[in-house]
Amino acid sequence: MGGREIHVLNTGGTISYAADGSGLTSRPETFLADIEVPARVVYREVLRKGSINLTPVDWATIADAVHGALSAGAEGVVVLHGTDTMAYTAAALSFLLQNLSVPVVLTGAMRPGGASDGDARQNLTNALAVAALGDLAEVCIVFSRDESGRAGVILRGNRARKRHSDALDAFASPNHPPLGFVDGRTVRLGPARVPRGPRGEPRYAAGLNANVCRIAYHPGSTAAFIARALAGVDGAVVEGTGLGHVPTEGGILDVIRQTEKPVVLVSACWQGGVKLGGYDVDREILAVDNIVPGDALTPETALVKLMWVLGRER
Repeated sequence: MGGREIHVLNTGGTISYAADGSGLTSRPETFLADIEVPARVVYREVLRKGSINLTPVDWATIADAVHGALSAGAEGVVVLHGTDTMAYTAAALSFLLQNLSVPVVLTGAMRPGGASDGDARQNLTNALAVAALGDLAEVCIVFSRDESGRAGVILRGNRARKRHSDALDAFASPNHPPLGFVDGRTVRLGPARVPRGPRGEPRYAAGLNANVCRIAYHPGSTAAFIARALAGVDGAVVEGTGLGHVPTEGGILDVIRQTEKPVVLVSACWQGGVKLGGYDVDREILAVDNIVPGDALTPETALVKLMWVLGRER
C-alpha cells in the first residue's frame, strides 16, 4: 500500500459481528489485508458497541478519536459503525468536527461482518476508496447503491437516513442529491460537495446538551401530553404532518409558547420538508416565537443540531 494515510476507526455494529450474528466477535481489520487500496491504512478500535447502545457521550468519543486521527496527519478517516443509529452519529460528527480538509466517511454492514456473502467487505472497500481518493472534505456515509452490493453511494452525513431495515441499499438522502458514487477505485463526485483543501487546523467543537426530546405528533395528541413531554427538557423536535403542521386548536401551540423552549418543527414526510406559509393556519404556527421551522432537516439531524446549539454559548 502507498499513497495517502487513511485511519480506520471501529466502533462496533453489524460489520463487527460474527457470521452467525452471535455477538461482536469479528474483527474488521482482517478484511484490510485483502483489500487493495492506494493508501497506508492505520486501524484502531475506539468502541465495541451495537449502535442501538450508543449515546451522545459516545458521539463525543468518536469525534475526539477522529480529531486525534486528523491531528496525527490522517488524509482521510473511515468510521465503522452500526447502521441503526449511523445517521445520528454522522450528523453529530458534522457539527462537532470543524475545518475539515479531508473526508470523514462512515460505513457499516447490513449482514454480519463475518458472513461470506455479507456486504461488509465491499462497503469497507468503497469507503476506503472515497477516503483515499475522493475530492471532498466533509462527513459522509458510504453504503451500497443497490441490492447487488457492489457499487456505493456517497451521502452527505447530515442529510442521510436509514430507509430500509434489511436491504443492502439501506441509506438514502431524501432531500439532498448524493454527493457522488464509487465503484472500485472510481470515485465520481457531483458539484454539491465541499472539496479537499486546507482550512486551518481541524477543530473538535465539543459540547452537546442531550436533554432534548423528539415528539411525533399524531391525531389525538393533547396539550397535556405535549406539556408533559416538554416539562423536563431544554428543547424538542416535533414531527408535524405534511408541510410541518401541528394543530391550531386544542391548546398545543399555547403550551409550546408558554414553555419558552426552542421547538424545532420538522415534517414526518420522507421528502419535501417544512414549507409553511401557504395556508391561513400557518400564520398561527409561525406566530409562536420559539417554534423554529426545520425546513428540509431530517428528524435525526434536527435533534442532533438542537443538542449542539444548546451546548454552545448563546
